[in-house]
Amino acid sequence: MKSVLLLSALAALGMVSAPLSAQQQAQNDGTARSKVKPARLIEFTGDREFLKESSRLRVWRGEVGYTLAVDAAGMPTGCELTEKFRMNYINDKLCEVLLKHHSFEPAIDASGTAIQSRYEGRLNYMEIREKD
Repeated sequence: MKSVLLLSALAALGMVSAPLSAQQQAQNDGTARSKVKPARLIEFTGDREFLKESSRLRVWRGEVGYTLAVDAAGMPTGCELTEKFRMNYINDKLCEVLLKHHSFEPAIDASGTAIQSRYEGRLNYMEIREKD
């Protein structure tokens, strides 16, 4: 009975492991997807402005996650907060600061051409305050 359970557990583990290794192989399979270089953050210069705007808007979170759309020139063109606030005004104002103060190296495709991409980031209020 114990050996049947052990074999069942090993079989289940093998089935769980197989998709992971297939996924890992797909990422390193030599396709164009595996050769794309994502947008790289050069700098974020808006720590003070982000804290100031968050305080003015009475944001009471430990951190804010966001996704920025980055064009082929490396300029942020769109913003979306990961966990949106109920009031769109707050989302828009925080995104204005994020868009204004990020600079990137653009993403590069397999042929070496700059392309549009997305950048995901998080700002932790405690870390920002420690820098100040």
